[in-house]
Amino acid sequence: MSEPVREIAQDRRLTVDRELKGLILKHYMSAFRAKSPLGRKPVAWVTSGAPVEILLALGILPVYPENYGALVASRKAALPYCEAAEQAGYSLDLCAYARTNIGTFLLGQGELGGRPLPPPDLLVAAKNICDVVVKWWEVAARHFGCPLFILDTPYAADGLNPDQVAYVKGQLEDLVVFASKAARRRVPSKEAFESKLSEVLELTRQTVSLWNGIQALRQASPTPASALDMFTNMFPIVTLRGTKTCVDYYRKVTEELSERVKQGYGAVPLEKYRLIWDNIAIWYDFDLVRYLHARGAAFVGETYTDAWGIYDFDPSDAHDPLQAMARQYSLILLNIGLGIRKERLFRMVRSQRADGVVFHSCRSCKTYSLGQYELARAVRDELGLPTLVIEADMADSRAYSAGPTATRVDAFLEILAGKA
Repeated sequence: MSEPVREIAQDRRLTVDRELKGLILKHYMSAFRAKSPLGRKPVAWVTSGAPVEILLALGILPVYPENYGALVASRKAALPYCEAAEQAGYSLDLCAYARTNIGTFLLGQGELGGRPLPPPDLLVAAKNICDVVVKWWEVAARHFGCPLFILDTPYAADGLNPDQVAYVKGQLEDLVVFASKAARRRVPSKEAFESKLSEVLELTRQTVSLWNGIQALRQASPTPASALDMFTNMFPIVTLRGTKTCVDYYRKVTEELSERVKQGYGAVPLEKYRLIWDNIAIWYDFDLVRYLHARGAAFVGETYTDAWGIYDFDPSDAHDPLQAMARQYSLILLNIGLGIRKERLFRMVRSQRADGVVFHSCRSCKTYSLGQYELARAVRDELGLPTLVIEADMADSRAYSAGPTATRVDAFLEILAGKA
């Protein structure tokens, strides 16, 4: 797939991406410094759905092994670590992010200057994304001998009721005590903690507002940013959410995209088709996206990047920040029913004026992939749009075949052309 796309894949990326590389490096270096004798700052390994604002308010640095797995996969380096985990007895059917992370700390090697992630002082896992993370975090807790907190979020198939919110809020109160003690710090007073937490949540709210504004800018034709831009530029909203650094960065992204819209400058030259991507990126093969770009197909929305816009804490909840967090962290994309997912997908298709939807049936992320064929049927039957299902994995390249995928993509493009 790479031959037809080389001439367009480089000069259309956002210029702010150069700053993004520095943010990524600075984030991981800060984690290593925190573990140095002079750092003395606790490090927490967290799942992608963990309530990191609480940790930030307590002065604890959150690090995301899943995000690190994406980084390793994007460097096409995940396979040796997956194999190391498999040789240690972990199943090939286990999440590739988990196998990558476990392999790195078993080997004591990684992609951060040859090092794995710095070891955690505490671990926080939230069940709002999948149950695999609980067992994964238990493995890490045994390996590093550090305390683990599991946040149980009841499945919100049709939304939330007050009892569910109260249940999760109670656990968040427990997390404040747990994290303080694990970090060997005094448990803060309720007033002092909520004051600091409200400051962090305001930064999250600003970040999410900017992120949702960026997604709205992509409604322009031609779209100023495609999946290549969004999958890479989601790093700050994942790892730096709740910080001023994150807010400042997305202001710059907003400025650049706004200027592109004014100039009519698109991420994809000669945009002909507007597509939606469902599920996690195939991190080791962005040539697939470039292949589509070369044929005039631009991704104007992704359910995965859009999902990070849910953390929009209502200012009216300022009097009870933990309750606001209990509500939002229970409504993660993978903790809601298929009916709500369908509503969100349809809303995106309509707002972004999409011509078709590409579903990545991800072997590793079974929770995300479950129900995709039903969603694809709904898109075809109710919206009258063509769909494409690609079978792959976000990090393990052994589950992906580029040749047959290209054939299916070409057939999909023929259908789009026939409907144009």
